[in-house]
Amino acid sequence: MTYLSKRKIGPPSHDKEISKRRNEKWNKYYGSTAWKKLRQWKITHYPICYDCAIEGKSVPAEEVHHRIPYSWWTTKEDRLKALLCPDLLVSLCKKCHLERHKHLRRPENFEQTKEYKMIHDMT
Repeated sequence: MTYLSKRKIGPPSHDKEISKRRNEKWNKYYGSTAWKKLRQWKITHYPICYDCAIEGKSVPAEEVHHRIPYSWWTTKEDRLKALLCPDLLVSLCKKCHLERHKHLRRPENFEQTKEYKMIHDMT
C-alpha cells in the first residue's frame, strides 16, 4: 500500500530507510566526542539563550545552533571545519532554536560571505 506524505508517495518502509540513513549521517558528526565537548563548552560559557537575551529575557540555553547549516557547505572538509567552529555557534532555548530553523534560507551569494571564506580558507 502506498501513502501520501509531504515529500513523496511510496511505501512506509522506504521512508524509514531514508530516515535511518539520515540519522546515521547526523550521528556521525553530532555523536562525535569533539562535537559533544564543544557543545558542552558553549552551553557552559553561554548559558542564556542569545535570542531571548536580546529581548531582555533570561531563559536558560538548552541547545547549540549552527548559524550556518551543515547542508550549506559544499565540501566534506568545510562541513567538518564549520561543525567545530565555535564562532559559528549560538546557545539557544528550544523555542528560539525552532524559530531560527523555520526562517533559514541559503543566500545566493553564500560563497561570498565572510563566514564561508573564513571556514573555506582555514588550513
